[in-house]
Amino acid sequence: METLETVLGSRAPHFVRIFVSQFGFSEERALRFVEMAGSDLIECYRWQADRMDPRELSAPENVRSLLGAIHARRIADSLGIPPAEVWSGLRVFVPRVLQLADGRHTHEA
Repeated sequence: METLETVLGSRAPHFVRIFVSQFGFSEERALRFVEMAGSDLIECYRWQADRMDPRELSAPENVRSLLGAIHARRIADSLGIPPAEVWSGLRVFVPRVLQLADGRHTHEA
């Protein structure tokens, strides 16, 4: 979990830029999205960590499990955007955070 927190803290500006450029979010909305989704991701990981292999956090089954546990409706309501937009963002955000936590530094979002 510490690795996730480190990635989220150090790469938040990177994710904000992605949501501004690719999703058309304002910087404020993008920052709030990253904060809320990151917080949910950490909480979901906390509840599921015993079922995950920490050596490969970005494994597809881990990504699916964590995505399924995040409170997208709450994020959508808080940001005033449709849930479908939140899910689109989460499908970019969660795998990338987990890749970075695994130490996979690819150039893709």
